[in-house]
Amino acid sequence: MTMSARLRSGMRVIEHWADEAYQAEKNALYTALFTVLDGSVFRTYEIIDDEERAEEFYVRVRPKLLMKIRLHHFDSFGVVFIGTPEDAGLPETPPAAGEPEAPPAAA
Repeated sequence: MTMSARLRSGMRVIEHWADEAYQAEKNALYTALFTVLDGSVFRTYEIIDDEERAEEFYVRVRPKLLMKIRLHHFDSFGVVFIGTPEDAGLPETPPAAGEPEAPPAAA
């Protein structure tokens, strides 16, 4: 079962980012945005939880492109960030299964 949500806030974030983005990036982001609208984003993209804000999560659109979503209610959301993982303070690509995120400290 999928939910249907509506974009309630974040158009300025999208417009500001789109002013400088390449067309291929825009297409990828808009495709991801539609999956948020139809509720399939959790099946389609890698989701990264924001551990400080339970109502927000990142969608990894491409290895170097993230979109952060804030859930307002069960049927509406907003876009609060679009940018690189580095700008968001996250790793560029997730570690492979079974690999530690950082090398162990030398003893």
